[in-house]
Amino acid sequence: MASSADPSFQRSGLQTGSDREPVADGAWRATIVLTLLYWFGTLDRQIAALLIPLIKADLKLTDVEISLLQGLAFGLFFMLMSPLVGWLVDRYSRRLILFGGVVGWSISAMCSGLVRSFTGLFATRAGVGGCEATINPTAYAMLSELFPPSKLSLPLSIFVLGGNLGSGMSFLLGGAVIAWVAASPPLVLPLVGTLSGWQLAFVITGAPGLFLAALLFTIPESKQHLDRKQNAQPRTGFADLWRHYRRFPLFYFTHGFGFALIMAFVVGLQSWNATFLSRHHGWQLSTIGYWLGICQVGTALVGLAFHGWAVDRLFRGGRRDAHFVYFAVMCALAFPAGIAAYLVNSGVLMIALYSFAYFCIMAFASVGPAALQIATPPHLRGKASSVYMVGVSIVGTILAPIIVATFTDKLFGDEQALGWSMALFAGLTTGLATICFTVGRAAMRRAISAAID
Repeated sequence: MASSADPSFQRSGLQTGSDREPVADGAWRATIVLTLLYWFGTLDRQIAALLIPLIKADLKLTDVEISLLQGLAFGLFFMLMSPLVGWLVDRYSRRLILFGGVVGWSISAMCSGLVRSFTGLFATRAGVGGCEATINPTAYAMLSELFPPSKLSLPLSIFVLGGNLGSGMSFLLGGAVIAWVAASPPLVLPLVGTLSGWQLAFVITGAPGLFLAALLFTIPESKQHLDRKQNAQPRTGFADLWRHYRRFPLFYFTHGFGFALIMAFVVGLQSWNATFLSRHHGWQLSTIGYWLGICQVGTALVGLAFHGWAVDRLFRGGRRDAHFVYFAVMCALAFPAGIAAYLVNSGVLMIALYSFAYFCIMAFASVGPAALQIATPPHLRGKASSVYMVGVSIVGTILAPIIVATFTDKLFGDEQALGWSMALFAGLTTGLATICFTVGRAAMRRAISAAID
């Protein structure tokens, strides 16, 4: 392990004095705008998890069909669009790319509330997924060039805070909408007809993005990106990225698979938490929404800035494997809590245990990309981010809800065994991720050294 006295650390600005390393003009403004957009994007994405029982009853769907709406519909098109977005991000204006994505996902989200069939809902959720593929590669690439490596985890953690706030607010807003609809006469709109509670929730959460997209033109493109465009530097393709991967295969494998497993933990359990509390503890959906929302917002506000600060501090102190070391410990802490959450007899205790496990691993969406950006050359970061998002989409977004449902339907063969399915899933994901991050530490040190020395 390199120390803070290592000359390579002094050359790269990663010694203790790097606290004074400057950030680019407009960097924090960009962080705020990107965080706000991520907030409202995730708000719509996660509200479907709370609305599952209502959608299932209204459209008469099975658990597997519901898992397809939550996983395959969103994740498949998110995955298919990610390579194209990554290629565009390294070549063209990130602001224009993301502007089109925000407008597209907002329209698709609102349309999710206007359909009345499984096919229609599948198509609109696919539209949301395809358009939301623009947010992560553009944000990662922009922030990694506006902030120095030793200060990158904190702004990325703030950016991810937007996603966590969106998830939490989706439960709070969804619960409020459900309670309001239950106490009010049906809402009838011209040309649309009567909207049920779950449809109204989609329309409300999708609309703000149409007005917020213009904020993108208040933030700067990075100087490095503009210089590459103006100087007409040679274009790179995915073949160049593949050659870079072959230099550090163990790092990129353990990084991609490890963080994909944590994404699976989050998406797989969040997709079924509301159903679990309703099915096994008899909670009302409005109550579930309030409690899950409050706990998620609270843990995000407390935890994300802390996790980002802690990893940056470790990295500046000389730990070039700081991101892996930190997450190996966090996954090990989340392992027992995640399992126990779905085996206890109290709904309140379930939420407390899940919230602790979630607190430990919530920073995966900032710490993972931060490590990737630091270890990858600037001209390959957009494409590397898109490949990373494809991986986490396959394992986390597409497969995770389906695996939980398959455990319930096929392994246990009983709808009432959902808690056992979720406990098994929580243990597998956090346990395997701990192994990945531990095994990949030396490989991460080599990749980081090659990138910054």
